[in-house]
Amino acid sequence: MKNKWSARSAAGALLELLYPSSIYCLACGNLIDDSRPYALCDVCVREIGWANGKTCAKCGKVLAESAESPLCSDCGGGVAAVSGGAPGGHIFDRGFSCAGYGEREKQIVHNFKYKDRAYYGAKLAEIMRDRIQGEDIGADLLVPVPMFRKKERKRGFNQAAVMAESLSRKTGIECRKNLLVRTRDTAPMSKLGAEARRSNVEGAFAVAEDMRIFVRERQVLLIDDVFTTGSTADACADALKKCGAESVCVLVFAAGADRTEANFGTGRVCG
Repeated sequence: MKNKWSARSAAGALLELLYPSSIYCLACGNLIDDSRPYALCDVCVREIGWANGKTCAKCGKVLAESAESPLCSDCGGGVAAVSGGAPGGHIFDRGFSCAGYGEREKQIVHNFKYKDRAYYGAKLAEIMRDRIQGEDIGADLLVPVPMFRKKERKRGFNQAAVMAESLSRKTGIECRKNLLVRTRDTAPMSKLGAEARRSNVEGAFAVAEDMRIFVRERQVLLIDDVFTTGSTADACADALKKCGAESVCVLVFAAGADRTEANFGTGRVCG
């Protein structure tokens, strides 16, 4: 694994020299200059569903500007109420997203995960850093959502870990990428309903034995690319809290939202 990752890192560094990532738009691939925020062209930066307006007070999903409740329909409706009875029906304490999960965001995530573009992680970490600063999110430990080892070997990297490590360098917050582990493989979540998602990941995460000392009484910020129902975040938070974490918040690049109803901002994530 180490040799494979080293080879990929070297190849990525060479590609960065030959084809600098900052001159191609992350979403559409068009040529841009390096002054563009987050390596997004003028069109895509306007079409990203930035979470500048109302967001769910629990999970961080983008809400419609006209929404009367501070909670999204999932959190307000108790869809995740079986997760321990916490306010909003989740085990994690609070969630934050940088954008909705529309077509532009889906393209970025797809390219990042399946087009061998690990360097996207540094760009997405810039967006996450601005969200941390804009929301004044308190954390003293960054923990990425882990992948099952076989899947990570196949992909060559864990996108959440790439983002978390880059975010650590940009913020100075300690990162422990191997703190959480997947104890078993799980089925793909994309075609599962809310109940099936919870069952799929229940008990699937644990804190590594030699990492437990780093969790106790820490404010943990869990890092992932996408938030949908929160089942994965809850399962991770459950493992972290059982090992003594003081709090567990979640920060993702994009969270599922209805683009026809949500209030989307333009420009920068905190602009």
